[in-house]
Formats: sequence, C-alpha cells, structure tokens
Amino acid sequence: MMNKESKIKNGFTLIEMIVSVAIITIGVFGVFSVITNYSQKTQQQKERLIATYLCQEGMEIVKNIRDANLVAEVSWSEGLDSCTSALGSCEADFLSTDLDRYYDSHYLYIQNSSGAYLYPSSATVDVKTPFRRKITITPDGVDKLDVQVDVYWMDNTMTIYGNLYNWAP
Repeated sequence: MMNKESKIKNGFTLIEMIVSVAIITIGVFGVFSVITNYSQKTQQQKERLIATYLCQEGMEIVKNIRDANLVAEVSWSEGLDSCTSALGSCEADFLSTDLDRYYDSHYLYIQNSSGAYLYPSSATVDVKTPFRRKITITPDGVDKLDVQVDVYWMDNTMTIYGNLYNWAP
C-alpha cells in the first residue's frame, strides 16, 4: 500500500483574491461616498448659515436707519420710504446704511481685511460671493413699515419678514 502524501496548499486561489479585492473596493468606495456626501451637506449648511446672518443683518440695517433718524430728530421713516418706489426694493450693507441704491442683481463681496460682506461700491472688496440681498419695505399705516429681506444664492432663497414701528414719543 502506498502512502498518499497529502499536499496542503498555502495561499489563496485566484477566485478568493478577486472576491477579496471586490469587497475592499466596495468598502473604499462606500467610505469615499460618505465623505463626499458629508462634505456637500456641510457646504450647504454653511451657505444656509451665512444666508441667515445676511437676512438678519439686512433687518438690522433697516432698524439702524430708523434709530439713527430718531436720534437725529428727523422723521422716523426718513430714507426708508425711498425704498418703496416703483422698483420696490433696495440694497444696503452695514457700512453704508442708506437705502439709496436699487437692487439690480449686485452680488455681495467679502472684504479680506475685515471679513465683512459688502457691495462693491461701499469699500475695497476682494472676493465675490454667490449671495445677493434684497430689502423690500412697504408702508402699512402711518406708524408701521413691513420689511422683507431676501437673500439669494445659487438656486436657493431665504426670506425673513419683520415689522418696523415708529416708537418715538
């Protein structure tokens, strides 16, 4: 009787290698997909946060004009009622709080030295942003103005509404 020597194979077969490479590839693509999705969502949330602050800043600009009018002892709506012209909207930034320029698709820019979002004519600006802001003021009686601030970027819009009252005695 012959002894059969059993041969023990060490290593992987070609099929095992192909399956292993496929599993690793699927795992790597899955991780890259999650990272890419996370990066896109983070960018979208960053843009929404900036738009929220730009809306709030637009409302604060209008309130600042009203308050400055009261301190200067002029009509509380001085400079605000010019925004109710035939065009119905104006633009403003925090350095130049007059609403004398009408909204015509100007984009906000970032000033590198301060990080402020500004319109090009208000100061030296460095980086164009995708954001545009529109402030619409509509009279609602003698002592009330309705204020709407819209911020546009890419295919998105954010809008806030507020009421401005004459609170002077």
